Amino acid sequence: MSEMPLSAIEIVSPRQSVFDITEKFKIFFELGIKSCWLVEPITGVITVFSSPDKAQTFSTISDEILDIRLPIQ
Repeated sequence: MSEMPLSAIEIVSPRQSVFDITEKFKIFFELGIKSCWLVEPITGVITVFSSPDKAQTFSTISDEILDIRLPIQ
């Protein structure tokens, strides 16, 4: 792959922890990915990380990098 994608999306499964996914996001940011989404189906929220230490949680998703705004249903 010559270019990294703009965004990565991870959906929490029953066998994963949020901690494990956020650790993976740190690697993604080091590789040049600009935005990481953490989808939590049980709670119905999505957390968008713009860096390993900067995140916002939404019930309506908004990602300025991808120019996306969607209600979560």
